[in-house]
Amino acid sequence: MAVALTNEGRVSSGKPESASSFLVPRSFTALLGALLLGSACGETAGDRGTADTSAGADSPILIEGDFSAARTPCPAGATYSLGDTLEWAAQIEEGKRVVLRAGGAVIDTVEVLFGVHHVGRDSLVFLPVLAYEADSAERATMSAPPAWPADHVLCTPAGRQMLSEIAPHFNSGFSSPAVIDLAVYYWGMKPEGSQGSYRLYAMRYVPRHARLDSLFLRDEAPATDYRYFYGPPFQEGGAIVFDGGEARALVDPTTWSLIRVERRRPALAP
Repeated sequence: MAVALTNEGRVSSGKPESASSFLVPRSFTALLGALLLGSACGETAGDRGTADTSAGADSPILIEGDFSAARTPCPAGATYSLGDTLEWAAQIEEGKRVVLRAGGAVIDTVEVLFGVHHVGRDSLVFLPVLAYEADSAERATMSAPPAWPADHVLCTPAGRQMLSEIAPHFNSGFSSPAVIDLAVYYWGMKPEGSQGSYRLYAMRYVPRHARLDSLFLRDEAPATDYRYFYGPPFQEGGAIVFDGGEARALVDPTTWSLIRVERRRPALAP
């Protein structure tokens, strides 16, 4: 089952609404996390975790420190909870981060909109957001304390691995991963030449089986720094939809073959 925590307010600079393994309602109610735990995920009793669904209120404390630098593992059989939240900002984006704990131990501060996802026995995927020092001139341009999203990580009792280390053509800034049914779906981006062009792939990585599916989509040169130019893949009508850039591709999840390619739909009016 999906256990979601909610918090009102703006949480990013514009991530698409229909993305990841949970949906962001059009009221912009933010889902603090989705710990996909228990029998509904097809896990045996030994694969289950438990989640504390009580979110801490916004706290005045400033959560500093690079928890990811210590590569804190995710302990076996832990009860996870999401605690204090705070705003963060960088020069080109902003959002919220939340403290992820295992029992009383801090695992990391993670990006709210991506959430925390169960992808197998004692295994989580999340996006750390790390505080950094900024000078007064930079701070004056920011709406919140300085911090930046690092790299998406797979966290297990054995330690951590960045998804870019284990998932081919994964680019944490542009691959826009989504977790659906314990699998990580993302845009594979293979650089081509020196003019900012990429070969784009529809990718599916299943961490618990170390299985990868790849499907070439097209060549494209995205002239942007916008993190969600390629929207996170999502389910629609029995297909996995890769909607972003110049086109919208529908992929058959059973055969991992292309169903069709469509022109992108116009953005919905606010």
